[in-house]
Amino acid sequence: MHSRHRRSLALLGGFGLLTACPTDTAPGGLLTDGAGTTSTSSGGEPPVLTGTTTDEPTTSASSGTATAAPTTDASTTTDAADPSTTTIAVPTTTGDPTDLLCRALGGPPGVADLVAAAVQRVLLDDKINAYFLNSDVDTDNLRTCLGKQIGALAGCDGVVYDCLDMKSAHAGLGISGHDFADFVADFALALDAHQDLHPELDDAFKDLVLSQLGAFEAGVVEDPAGSQTIYQRVGRKPAIRAMIGVSGEADTFLDNVALNPAINVFFGFADYPRLRTCLTRQLAAIDGPSKYGLEVNAPAPADPGVGLGDPCRSMADAHADLLDANNLGIDINDFGDLLGELVDAMAAHAVAKADQDAIVAVLADWCEDIVALEWKNACPGAQKLEVVEHTGLAAAIPDSIYDGSPASMLCRDLVVPDDPIAFVDDVEVRVGIDHVWAGDLTIKLISPEGKTLTLLSRPGLDEQVDDGTGCCGDSADLSKAFPLTFRDGGLAEAEQIGASLPNPTQVVCKDDMMPACEWVPSPGAGPGGALADFHGDLAAGAWKLCVGDSNLSDKGSLDAVTLTIARVKYDPTP
Repeated sequence: MHSRHRRSLALLGGFGLLTACPTDTAPGGLLTDGAGTTSTSSGGEPPVLTGTTTDEPTTSASSGTATAAPTTDASTTTDAADPSTTTIAVPTTTGDPTDLLCRALGGPPGVADLVAAAVQRVLLDDKINAYFLNSDVDTDNLRTCLGKQIGALAGCDGVVYDCLDMKSAHAGLGISGHDFADFVADFALALDAHQDLHPELDDAFKDLVLSQLGAFEAGVVEDPAGSQTIYQRVGRKPAIRAMIGVSGEADTFLDNVALNPAINVFFGFADYPRLRTCLTRQLAAIDGPSKYGLEVNAPAPADPGVGLGDPCRSMADAHADLLDANNLGIDINDFGDLLGELVDAMAAHAVAKADQDAIVAVLADWCEDIVALEWKNACPGAQKLEVVEHTGLAAAIPDSIYDGSPASMLCRDLVVPDDPIAFVDDVEVRVGIDHVWAGDLTIKLISPEGKTLTLLSRPGLDEQVDDGTGCCGDSADLSKAFPLTFRDGGLAEAEQIGASLPNPTQVVCKDDMMPACEWVPSPGAGPGGALADFHGDLAAGAWKLCVGDSNLSDKGSLDAVTLTIARVKYDPTP
């Protein structure tokens, strides 16, 4: 029997020879660009073919067999400063040498067929097709630029490569040495198939084309070892797809989910081929070439279940209607389970711990889109702690003038900045006061919208009206060295401050040995009930902490005040 424990929320803590990019945005891809620019001044000069004359046969570098090819010596020279400018020496027997390769390829129509076949192979190759199976990639423009590149290389009459140079076309794509090698391998297979239809395309000519493609590597590859991104380090799209897996494939994410009764109910009716494709694309989009939500009509069997008119849905849309057996949506514990099952799958597929942590950190940002509304504020990005404080104030508290109004009190503003995490979830106040008679004091907190809570109302005095009259309250002293903290859930009612100290010179929270100087607000006759009164209010604005003194002689000062607000993004009182 397979069992799973509930997860802790701590878990949350166009490229190359083939890529065509949008005509007005990103550069194109491996060996050719998709931008379709017509300027050759950008460095997009095609390779130049030159020739010599000979009648000797040559030995094919790819087959090792002697053939009667019309060449005996083929070489390439490359400008190190720009690998896109390459001269290829093509020995010939007779006539104009510049179109021998073009004729061997079948002329411009043959070049077009070769390019179409190569592109098709790449689109079916999971190792590199993530660069191309995005709807912002113009594959028609890709074929056009690649056709120009191969046609110009082959010396086809009138063909000019006028797209971007290789380095500019591939800047920022993060193409690895593995990607480049896989592209060349796909193109080589297309050449092999093309040779079957064009016997003049012997192995020497094929090697010539492939050597030219290889010469572009320095300009195309930005990540030679495949170590600069999570996408490359985990093994690119094939490894991600294998890790996502399916139900029944042990140690894969979807199998882990299927075996976890706490969460499998949400996915009982899922379209699993589509789900696997979308999850694969999602992870491959973290820092890889996939673009989640920009799916295309890929040639089968690549990326099943999605299409140009049926892209992967946003996280919010995909999870909005998922309910468990109790008709409840995904909660924060369910989300923790989902992340936990992915962590298990990553570990089983040898994903490095640092990469696991980085992936989980990205996925944690999706929490708000996945969990039900009542759980969104539990997501890591939906909460923050705001602390505003003043220290070293040494501000005298007006003596014996308190009449219940803020105007009769010493007030200090605590300005809370605006923030998208806008709502108050909880409030805590800490006050440092020097005063020799605690029962004289009234402390109030006033929110930016004018809501008032009396934190302390003359402890020890059963006052009937909040107007400063009456005598005298508790005689214990307050010291700024032992600040008072007011919070719902404190250790004792604020009305009891000093109650256990018979000597008038004893200090609250020092001489009564309070383990923590935390008090539940006691409004007495004053306004308000608890700090929960502010729950759901907007946090931003000027809060006021006000202190009033009701009797003569026993003077004091306000030294420090700290306002701590637990803020949340979603209204906690919808």
